[in-house]
Amino acid sequence: MARRDRSKPPRRLPHPIWQWLRQATLPMAGTVGLLVCLGVVIGVWLVTFIHRSPYFWTSSVEIRLEPGQRWVTDPRVGYRLHPPVHILQVDLPALALAIHREHPQLAHVVVRRELPSRLVAQVTLREPVGQLRGRQYYLMSADGTVLAPGASTAWEGLPVFLIGPRAAAYSPGQSCATPDVRQAVAVLEDVQRSGALGQHHVSVIRVAPASLGPGDSTMITLVLENGLELRATPGDLALRLARLGVLMSGKGHEMDQAQYVDLRFDDLVIGMRGDD
Repeated sequence: MARRDRSKPPRRLPHPIWQWLRQATLPMAGTVGLLVCLGVVIGVWLVTFIHRSPYFWTSSVEIRLEPGQRWVTDPRVGYRLHPPVHILQVDLPALALAIHREHPQLAHVVVRRELPSRLVAQVTLREPVGQLRGRQYYLMSADGTVLAPGASTAWEGLPVFLIGPRAAAYSPGQSCATPDVRQAVAVLEDVQRSGALGQHHVSVIRVAPASLGPGDSTMITLVLENGLELRATPGDLALRLARLGVLMSGKGHEMDQAQYVDLRFDDLVIGMRGDD
């Protein structure tokens, strides 16, 4: 009987699954490599197309107001880009800052992209507190900034500040925050915030030196649309305005005959028409 040669181990056949993997790996690797190359080619072409196509270039910015706001001046406010720029290369914060500088009537500006080629600036307007009367009528914010070019006629519904020389000319963005303007704005805001006037509104504001004493250097006169004058000095008017509100609502018919109400005293002083 012949002996088995134990020096050579018996040869084992590979498992069937490994045979399948070996046979499938090479075709799959070729397919994956082809797909990768195709993806790279498409990606390069797409990037080149986006950067060179005129569809992604723009030369203007669309201005959109926040809901609930309205333009007081000409609504054709816009911003042009010279030269045109690619929409994906725009520095949005820098563009928003540039628009804000060019249009002082804008309080907040946020610029966003709308593909393929639109830039939109969502803006919040600075509300004008009134209009400064100089050579023309100039819209003015609460901090004394001129918001728009002058107009030859007054805007309806906004009080006219008769402060400063009548021949003065102002430009958008210019500050007119003189002491008289600041004091007049403060009194106007107190009156409007109190709600004491009811349905009435202020049409004219004047500032003049007062003569009640050394501590009273300025008198602010607010003229309502019905001709009634409210005389006040800068300071705490809350209690006096509360009394004025009761007077205006409780004796409205009698107040139609009043010429002025002086708010500079603890007790309201009412001057009737025809009194000396």
